[in-house]
Amino acid sequence: MEKGPFSVEWLAQSSRSGGRGMPGDSRHEAESGGAAPGRSRTKFSAAQLQELERSFREQRYIHAGEKRRLAAVLNLSQSQIKTWFQNRRMKFKRQTQDAR
Repeated sequence: MEKGPFSVEWLAQSSRSGGRGMPGDSRHEAESGGAAPGRSRTKFSAAQLQELERSFREQRYIHAGEKRRLAAVLNLSQSQIKTWFQNRRMKFKRQTQDAR
């Protein structure tokens, strides 16, 4: 008989293992040190950051044409540019809230 998620045996085993997630849960497996699938973290060069920051100072929300231009000039994907701008806007928001 398989141990259901609310059986006494499963609860005992779950509490011994820290109770994080269900057995076979992908989030639980990722927490245990396995690498999560997907793109690895991008380390931007100083030149890339300088150009991205310059563009951000001009306009916080990037439009499609500027996104294509930056992607070509900086040798990055448009989704990397989009994500950088999203993260930079959040950083800007945190900085302005902290200044109050």
